[in-house]
Amino acid sequence: MEYKEIIKEKLSELNLDELESILNDNVNDKELIFGDISVENVIGSIMSGEALFDTREIFTRITELFTYELKSTLIIGVEIIIITMLIGLLRSLSSSFGEKAVSNIAMLVSTCFIVGLCMTNFRVVYDIARDSVGLMSNTMLIILPILIPVLISTGGITSGGLLSPVITGTIAAFNTVMSTIILPGVFISTVFYMVNSLNDDSYISRLASFIRSASLFLCGICVTIFGGVSIIQGFVAETTDGLLIETARYSVNNFVPIVGGFAADSIDMVIMCLRTIKNGIGIVGVLIIVTLLIVPIIKLIAIAVMYKITSIIAEPLGNREISECLGQMGNSVITMSVILFLTSMMFIIFLSVIIGIGV
Repeated sequence: MEYKEIIKEKLSELNLDELESILNDNVNDKELIFGDISVENVIGSIMSGEALFDTREIFTRITELFTYELKSTLIIGVEIIIITMLIGLLRSLSSSFGEKAVSNIAMLVSTCFIVGLCMTNFRVVYDIARDSVGLMSNTMLIILPILIPVLISTGGITSGGLLSPVITGTIAAFNTVMSTIILPGVFISTVFYMVNSLNDDSYISRLASFIRSASLFLCGICVTIFGGVSIIQGFVAETTDGLLIETARYSVNNFVPIVGGFAADSIDMVIMCLRTIKNGIGIVGVLIIVTLLIVPIIKLIAIAVMYKITSIIAEPLGNREISECLGQMGNSVITMSVILFLTSMMFIIFLSVIIGIGV
């Protein structure tokens, strides 16, 4: 039996419905960053040695997506600039006519409107980051029950036994920390920055800065610890599995009379085919995670660029508080992007560890 037939037979035994559903719902129908992705196409590219995708086309698609998202954020940017110009005009009129009480109330109302506009937009940013982390976590929880049995079938008994509970527990714990501490911490710090921008004194800016920095630091610590533990477990388990595989191959080859050598070669072929399937599914998982990262992070970067540009424009108009408010809003969006990036890197590390075992 040829290796292509073995791979086709083993693939038919796997339940890939949920994985294909993720591909159709969140990857192939979502801006087509990597084009049409499927497990069969990836495994076929691995066996033929062909490139999975065209790098130039991917760069073009990402550029087009960023341009589109930047254009879609121009509306809120123009609204903020118009309101900032109105506030500057009110300040000029108040200094000319001496009606400071009326103009101060009008400026406060205008500033509150800007703050409300920014917080409404940041709520969208928060939902994008939260949903992306949830999608990545669910994707990993769907891929692991497919990858781990294939890994065990290739002889990675110890690796599968160790990595399955470690990675599953890590994903559940990390998702809980993200949804209850890290992302809400960034949101609360942004609210504090917005409230602080309503007056001239910096009452709670340091507290807001501390909460945001602590949230980012906690995310980095979690990724470092969880990723490091998985890598160490993978190395230890791979060493043990290597000894088991070599022992089994030696036993079949030397203690089974006449057909021992042929049986050992057949086992090697099946194991290599299963490893190809494992690597193919792992690569598909990495592509899904990268797609789930690229699409939202481009949106977040476009929003952050908009806030930074409006902050630069607002300062010459004579409103330092609004300029600082917009600048901090941009920093908060960038923080969300960094957290999203670190999360995806941790999941990619998990998949890379599994892919690397037995190669």
